[in-house]
Amino acid sequence: MGAATRNAEYRDDPDAVSLHTTPDDYSYDDAPEIAGLPPSYADSEGDSVASTAAPTVALIRHVPPPSGRRDHNTVVERSGGKPKVCETQRVVDPRYDVDPGYLEEGIRSFAFQAPSPLVYIIGTHHETVKKGDKKEKQEVMDFRIVVHLQQYLRRDFQPQDSWHMNLVTVENGEKTHRGTILKKRAPGFKQDIEVGAQKPSLAEWCHRYCASTSMLRIFRLRRVVTGFNEDLVKNRLEGLIRSTNYRGHISVTFPVEDKNVDIFTAGRINQWRLNKYICWAFYLTFLWIFSWPFLFFATKRYGVVKAEWPFSITDAHGNKTYTTVSEEQWYEKWHVAIRRLVLDRFQGEATEPMMSGVIDRPADPPMPGTVTTGHAGADSAIGFLTQGLQVASAISRGDNLSRGLQAGWGYDS
Repeated sequence: MGAATRNAEYRDDPDAVSLHTTPDDYSYDDAPEIAGLPPSYADSEGDSVASTAAPTVALIRHVPPPSGRRDHNTVVERSGGKPKVCETQRVVDPRYDVDPGYLEEGIRSFAFQAPSPLVYIIGTHHETVKKGDKKEKQEVMDFRIVVHLQQYLRRDFQPQDSWHMNLVTVENGEKTHRGTILKKRAPGFKQDIEVGAQKPSLAEWCHRYCASTSMLRIFRLRRVVTGFNEDLVKNRLEGLIRSTNYRGHISVTFPVEDKNVDIFTAGRINQWRLNKYICWAFYLTFLWIFSWPFLFFATKRYGVVKAEWPFSITDAHGNKTYTTVSEEQWYEKWHVAIRRLVLDRFQGEATEPMMSGVIDRPADPPMPGTVTTGHAGADSAIGFLTQGLQVASAISRGDNLSRGLQAGWGYDS
């Protein structure tokens, strides 16, 4: 996601080193294998995707790929401090390998399924614990709030709406996988300098994919969320959390579930690389050291098409039109619920019905670490005692004394 227009530039994410993927930062250069290339299409991609205004794709013929979406109430997985979600769905169908019309129809069918963008809010602090004669720092998660935004990509919040989805192919000057090992621009193109040739349509890319003689091929459809101002939402949420006197570390990220669909050729090697048990056998026996170079050089990738799902659209005059609500409207609607969930130290998925119930509460919960008796004098005395304990704790740790005098919660210790 990002503050982008309908014509957002297409970029593939760097692939992880595993049996499933091959990185693109290797210096080996290989030309695409195109055999029996069909004649170039004269129609523009705009003509080929005009049907998106009134979807007529026979969705029943193409089984949607299984989703790997996780239960965020129970599954917590992070890498480098950021949450990990299932970004890629995988499809294997022998007919996609040889039938370009069927492949094009399948891509259009998958494009009508919206991605699932998330707002992932995490608060953590570190505590020093003593283990034997040593002291170690452990991370404590104070709150973890996951909010779905998929419904905001459909006009009037209609579950089946996709009228504004825009299916496009890459420009000739864009660097991407074009049936190659490495990302490349179209022949004769340097950066964004055009030489007059028309970019291939989706139909032509499907013909090129099916005409390739390579046994190992992957055709990727990217579902991209455009026109969403991440910085604005992040700054507003961080300020909201700090207003609760939280002193820990705040992470606000925007991962997207099911943003890629990878269509694999139906060979035995690809079936093995998609089998998690075989993959783990290769990892544990270190056979991946030998299999990875083979997969890297043998796999030809196509990252040439994307489905743009706009949160907002900006026209040539700079006027912005939102699919449903603006970022500010979303924040104003849910900021009370998010603040109260932070104070509750909530961890899990915050659905909109649940957040509506939180908003209906008569008051905010007390700040963690404080005691509320309902008697003003008693609350004042307890607060004074708590602050004294904080000062004593700060002195014993060797921290700055002023830190112990500050009110708040979620400190590192």
